[in-house]
Amino acid sequence: MSLSDPVKEFEGLLDKSENKDMIRFLKQHQPSAHTDIVDLLIKSVEGLPDVSFYCPDTDNHAYYIAHTSDGIMFAAAIGLSGLMFKLPKKAMSGALVKGGEVMSDISEDWVNFNPFWPEENREKYSVEDMKHWCKLAYHACK
Repeated sequence: MSLSDPVKEFEGLLDKSENKDMIRFLKQHQPSAHTDIVDLLIKSVEGLPDVSFYCPDTDNHAYYIAHTSDGIMFAAAIGLSGLMFKLPKKAMSGALVKGGEVMSDISEDWVNFNPFWPEENREKYSVEDMKHWCKLAYHACK
């Protein structure tokens, strides 16, 4: 499958109303994901049970999605440095204070963290930071 082909795999397990905003974004943009951000996503989910990954084209470094065994998407690796989590409303203000950015072109509950190129006067995020947000996102969709 090339990145220009329509994504048909969403017709299966991941085709859920909870995923509609992310699916719309992915179909519209067909983003890639750098291996470094994918590696950080994989490290972020360590220790969480029953997590699966979806990537439509690993040969061409397409985006990576982490989802539950029920097919609910809760984390994504997109672009050079986009590590995104679908956070519960109660965690949103904490995520924004810590430098997260709402991905309004997806929906108001997806927050992007840029772990590799922090803004001025802000340190890089650690793997432990990303595990924290990932765990919150995972448990919010269970």
